[in-house]
Amino acid sequence: MRKLYFILLLFLFSACATSKLTLTNETIVSKINQIGRKYGVGRLGVSAKNFVTGETIQINADSLFPTASVIKVPILVELFYKFEEGKLKKDTLVSLEDSLKYGGSGVLQYFYDGAKIKLIDAAVLMIILSDNTATNLVLDCFANEHDAKLDAVNNRMKELGLDNTKILNKLMSFKTKKKTPKAIRFGVGYTTPNDMVKLLELLANGKIINPDVSAEIINIMKNNQDYEMMKRYLPENIVVANKSGSIDRMKADIGIVYAKCTTYAVAIFCDELSEVSYAVDNKGHLAVAEISKLIFDYFTKGNCK
Repeated sequence: MRKLYFILLLFLFSACATSKLTLTNETIVSKINQIGRKYGVGRLGVSAKNFVTGETIQINADSLFPTASVIKVPILVELFYKFEEGKLKKDTLVSLEDSLKYGGSGVLQYFYDGAKIKLIDAAVLMIILSDNTATNLVLDCFANEHDAKLDAVNNRMKELGLDNTKILNKLMSFKTKKKTPKAIRFGVGYTTPNDMVKLLELLANGKIINPDVSAEIINIMKNNQDYEMMKRYLPENIVVANKSGSIDRMKADIGIVYAKCTTYAVAIFCDELSEVSYAVDNKGHLAVAEISKLIFDYFTKGNCK
């Protein structure tokens, strides 16, 4: 009887192990779509690439999605190109006048009129606190005219092979917003999940200017203070360099995840959500968080933290 019991336990253990090992890419895609339906995601876009194995996960990965604050990563990249070209300096002081303050996320809007900060510090606030005022201070350094500021970012992204990524307006700048179909549809900018993973991969491989500059950009992203989406359910010891974005019916997060046995890039976009909410536990945040954890468990096989 004991022998039969042992054999049964061995069979069950083997079955569980086999099931875990045979989890397929197709199964992961199905599970991700299930999460999207669970949280009322109208349009789901996912791109993920395991840098060790080369395996990818794709769901509407070449479809256009609003960027919201995700566009701040391309802005940061362009800023570092300006530093490298000698057109801007990190320690240049930018003056924060009341007329230059914008609402939404960030802390600079609450600073006193006339405060001065270094340009590089504005860039850091743009990423780690998603500061909109800081973002526009950075953009203002790119050119004098509004469209030329945007073109600086857009032309750079095109040079890097990101043909479907564009910034369409400054952050929270309603006076400069155009009435084109794309501006109305996407707001501040648009991109694809694949474009964002491509940009993250260039950073991870040290190909944005050079390895040192790429590492500096990544280190800024590692200090991102947003734990509501991509990092929400990941183990605390996992290092993530990410940037999230949020508007009424769209939540997104892109980043590089560093585990012991692998490194991967991921971009998750949840658009056309069934509710408008900025609460910590809103459906978009939870959808991105669960998808992020599912991809982490799949790429690490559940035993590499």
